[in-house]
Amino acid sequence: MLQELLHKHGIKPQKRLGQNFLVDGNVLRKITAAAGVTPADSILEVGAGAGALTKALAEQAGMVTAVEKDRSLAPVLREVMGERENLRLIFADILKVDLQALLANEGSTGAGMNLKVVANIPYYITSPLIFHLLESGINWRLLVFLVQKEVAERIAAAPGSKRYGALSVGVQYHAEVELLGTVPPSVFFPRPQVSSAILRLVPKKKEGSAETERLFKLLVRTVFNARRKTMAKALRGIAPELGGEKRLQEAFQALGLDPGGRGEDLSVADFLSLASYLAE
Repeated sequence: MLQELLHKHGIKPQKRLGQNFLVDGNVLRKITAAAGVTPADSILEVGAGAGALTKALAEQAGMVTAVEKDRSLAPVLREVMGERENLRLIFADILKVDLQALLANEGSTGAGMNLKVVANIPYYITSPLIFHLLESGINWRLLVFLVQKEVAERIAAAPGSKRYGALSVGVQYHAEVELLGTVPPSVFFPRPQVSSAILRLVPKKKEGSAETERLFKLLVRTVFNARRKTMAKALRGIAPELGGEKRLQEAFQALGLDPGGRGEDLSVADFLSLASYLAE
């Protein structure tokens, strides 16, 4: 039992680190199945915790690099994992880790292996972690996360819905998003106050210039910071950075976008088309 193992090593789950350890075998199988783990995969796991998911991944993947912030969990992980040649355990804050350097180290990947991310993410770092991974420049094959259900629904939200916002657009710009099902609080120890969901991201091939991407992020951030305003009013303050109000009006007209509409009505493709036009 996990509780007995933690008690043996004098460890209590730390709320400040968002420690809710996964204890359900069926959910572990669903996560590894969602990631399609095979011996041809090199997996980055974020948050090894008490090692349940780490062990499941190491039993199927060619290589697992597990990054855990809490060093006090080391004796628990050693007992759960034992000695495994295909496992590398790193104690570090993932948000401060140079992922390119980490995965370039000898032994982290094999030639031609698929790079994947699998993680039961502490709720409080969900958004920064996802962008840290997606914007790392690494050619991930896919990423599978167990996250708070509400956040998963926001990430997967479609234009026009109440949950659709900057987080939806930002993640969907980088990847195709699939919400694969919900998970009750009972599969964790200790139990969180909310349900979770399994989310799979398949990165998209990047198109467009660096300037297009910069303007895309600026447009999305500005529009959703003033989501009650029309597009025209929300963007008025940054019009000089977009080539002026005349240029902005020209872009709306050329692309068939309504300046009287709101950002929540625009798709990721609409934002990208607007940024690309303005970047020319």
